[in-house]
Amino acid sequence: MRTVAVIPARGGSKTIPLKNIQEVAGRPLIHYVINACLRADSVDRTVVSTDHERIAEVARECGADVPFMRPAEFAGDLVTLDPVIHHAVTTLEAQEGAPIDVVLTVQPTCPLLKPETIDKCVRTLLEGEYDSVIMVKEIRHLYWRRVNGNFQPLFEKRVNRQELEPLYSETGAVFASRRSIITPEDRLGTNIGHVIGSEEEAIDIDTEIDLRVAELIIQNGRREAGDE
Repeated sequence: MRTVAVIPARGGSKTIPLKNIQEVAGRPLIHYVINACLRADSVDRTVVSTDHERIAEVARECGADVPFMRPAEFAGDLVTLDPVIHHAVTTLEAQEGAPIDVVLTVQPTCPLLKPETIDKCVRTLLEGEYDSVIMVKEIRHLYWRRVNGNFQPLFEKRVNRQELEPLYSETGAVFASRRSIITPEDRLGTNIGHVIGSEEEAIDIDTEIDLRVAELIIQNGRREAGDE
């Protein structure tokens, strides 16, 4: 059973230039997920797919493999991750002449993702015989939706937060997929399992505020561990 983690990290971020290698708590943002993948027992190889030479250089310094550069047609603003992951997998298999069994999509913008959560996704995928497994977070809020210009509640009555039925949102931090179902248009299939991640793991860096929040959590974790 061969599992490859693919970290998609293009250079064209609009909100924060070269976001994937911005410094967070003294290290490049991409360092954290590379480290999580390298520490995960289930991951055999950690590969970064990027179109930017500086990101490739930093990724290698952090311990990841960058065996190819992502072609421009897979690096545009409107390109989804499905063709990006398909390109990475087929390129790796062609280069190495060896099949891949499980493919992980790991977002570089989720620096608090834990190795044990990665392992849990792979274990759930294999034990549950799913096509794919996605990480979600539990949310309990009084939600409303807009219908024909009017707002309607998604709850039957107002109760305390802990009494609400939980909903689950995709975090995007990690997807585990069987290689057999990956195409340029799909990496989920139809039989999808779920793993609930922590609130911290669900943090996805999109703005400077997100960066600072993640940095504070990382620094606090280091202090608690006696690393500072």
